[in-house]
Amino acid sequence: MELLLDELSLGVIKLNSEGRVIHANSAAQTLLSSEARAEVNNTLSTMCGRAKELTHMVETVLSLGQLGEVRVLLSPAPCLDGYLAVLERSVISRLRAEATALRTMLSAATQAAPPNEAAHRALATLGSTFAGSYLVLYEHRPEAQQLDCLAHVGVPGNHAAALSSRSLDAKGSLVGRAFSTGRPLHVASLARSFFPTERALAGGERLAAIALPVSGRGHLVGVLYVCGPQGILGEGELKLLQGLADALGSLIEHSRQEGAITRERQALQSLMDNLPDAIVEQGTDGRIAVAGGRVDAILGRPLPALIGLPMAELLVTDERERFHQFLEAAPMGGQQASTFSVAHPDGDRVPCEVSAHVSRTEGASVVRAVFRDISGRLALEKEVERNRAIAVHKDRLAGIGQLAAGVAHEVNNPLTFVRANLACISDDVLEITNALKRTAGAKVTTDQLNELVREVGELATESLIGVDRIATIVRSLKGMARNRPHERELFNVTKAVQEAVMFFRGARQSRDAIVCELPNELMAWGDEGGLGQVVLNLMGNAYDAMGKKGPIVVRSESDDKHVRIIVADKGPGIPERVRNHIFEPFFTTKDVGEGTGLGLYISHSIVRQMGGTLTFETSSEGTTFTVQLTGGR
Repeated sequence: MELLLDELSLGVIKLNSEGRVIHANSAAQTLLSSEARAEVNNTLSTMCGRAKELTHMVETVLSLGQLGEVRVLLSPAPCLDGYLAVLERSVISRLRAEATALRTMLSAATQAAPPNEAAHRALATLGSTFAGSYLVLYEHRPEAQQLDCLAHVGVPGNHAAALSSRSLDAKGSLVGRAFSTGRPLHVASLARSFFPTERALAGGERLAAIALPVSGRGHLVGVLYVCGPQGILGEGELKLLQGLADALGSLIEHSRQEGAITRERQALQSLMDNLPDAIVEQGTDGRIAVAGGRVDAILGRPLPALIGLPMAELLVTDERERFHQFLEAAPMGGQQASTFSVAHPDGDRVPCEVSAHVSRTEGASVVRAVFRDISGRLALEKEVERNRAIAVHKDRLAGIGQLAAGVAHEVNNPLTFVRANLACISDDVLEITNALKRTAGAKVTTDQLNELVREVGELATESLIGVDRIATIVRSLKGMARNRPHERELFNVTKAVQEAVMFFRGARQSRDAIVCELPNELMAWGDEGGLGQVVLNLMGNAYDAMGKKGPIVVRSESDDKHVRIIVADKGPGIPERVRNHIFEPFFTTKDVGEGTGLGLYISHSIVRQMGGTLTFETSSEGTTFTVQLTGGR
């Protein structure tokens, strides 16, 4: 045996139970007789103590300067009543293999791959190193409170049970106990294992296993389980497995974070793709770097075509300078919005509300803007405005219809005496004709003719006055029927209010209901017909509030800048709970069928369009509405 050992390139040393060398082959003698003999002897003595304590093989690597690096494996040898050590001087290739494996593990841990794929690649790098062994990586699932198989290499069919989930019970399995305690655990013989799951594995009397906790970012994320022939797990293999466990911990944690980031990116991209707006980011170079949302529909360009364009080029030419000023005026880190027209390459224009956030660093700006298509909103606003104008006009015509009785009453008086005068004129003309016939050939006295002519002239004059009165009433009626809310002109406020009072008195058949306190002439800017409608609405509301009676005071006042028309009643006042709603459309306190809820809303709109205000004061003693307009001379 000694002759055979001398032929080996490996150094073989026998040591007694106290760790002293009792025999060494030729390769070992070379080392023991060199200048490194003291270091080698001390190392062997130390390893004997470790092997005795651990009861299995230990391993180390010595760096001996010019002699190179030596790998030392030492194991208890009961048949020799001591220890047997093997020294391998050429370990560079093994170290390179281990470095390659660790580099592969690190690469797998940093690649953007699903955790199971990356873990499988990492395990596969060491599959050939542990001959006859298999490796299983369990990942902790906090939601299920168990350890699930994430990846495995080389698991035989009769050990398929090793792939099943493990509970966190420290008494359930070697894997569960390693995770619960946070310490590596080794079973030298599965047949004598404390855990039933290991004892039940086929061929356990010839197998050993180790479970190493796997940590990532300071907390446990899983367990690495290795099962193989007894004695294969030397110190070098354990070091390699520990390096693998560390790499796998980083891999699992990295993959979890990468998965969370990927899910967040996908959710963000999905959100951006489904946004009703277009989102654009312009970098410090003044060009678009990121875009998302409905860029095709709103900006008229596909996403790739936007990248690299200055944001201002998305707008029509005559608005680009205003856009630059808009960005320059944006507060630092703040946000502001304005309306611009986006120019599509095909010539279409899309009105957009642009909300921009500008951040500045070292003189450069990053602009994030949201483009919202408001063409639908503008069309809706236009339609609402058109319908509102129609409602105003209809309400005005309805009010005029309600005043038809008043118009008839006002027209009837002059029309009555005009008709009577015309009848008298007809009689006088007939009388003159008959007189001339009776006195044919005789002279008619001058006094007679003068009397008849004077009477006819007076009747004609009175008739003309009546006709003028009718014409004035008709003109007033037409003036109130005009629909020119957006036109502002200088008009006589006193005249407009007096005509409204006249129609109201005629419609209500009550001249005592309204008390007028108006100057002869008061001028203001606005719409004469619109003011008449407002005053009619206010008098109607006051009349109803006072139980179809008066008195309702209508007066006016002025200062250097404004003219105010005041309509006051002594009714019960407006309830406090509804005061904030009286100018809302279709809101009314009247019974069903007695009000549309549009009167005050329309009145408020008309006054606002004339550049004025409509306000009120109310209490239990009455309500006063005040229309204020810009005065004129």
